[in-house]
Amino acid sequence: MDTARISKIGLVWVTIVWTVCYLAFGLIPGLASTILPYLLHLDVGGVENVFTIGNFAVGLVIWNLIVLVGILLAGALSNLIE
Repeated sequence: MDTARISKIGLVWVTIVWTVCYLAFGLIPGLASTILPYLLHLDVGGVENVFTIGNFAVGLVIWNLIVLVGILLAGALSNLIE
């Protein structure tokens, strides 16, 4: 498994998905309060829509780190379990 290549692909993928979702939730009023209870499996009550460049950047960094750690873990396990 080429972990470096898979990591790059995963990071590009999560960047695209994060951008599309952020724009959708920011541009379509009421989408968050309609969809979040189904995504989170709980009642989120009133959801405040705070869409800023800072929030976008922080979320993007956090999700890229989560995906990178997952891919590196999968690569390490793939190399250990052959």
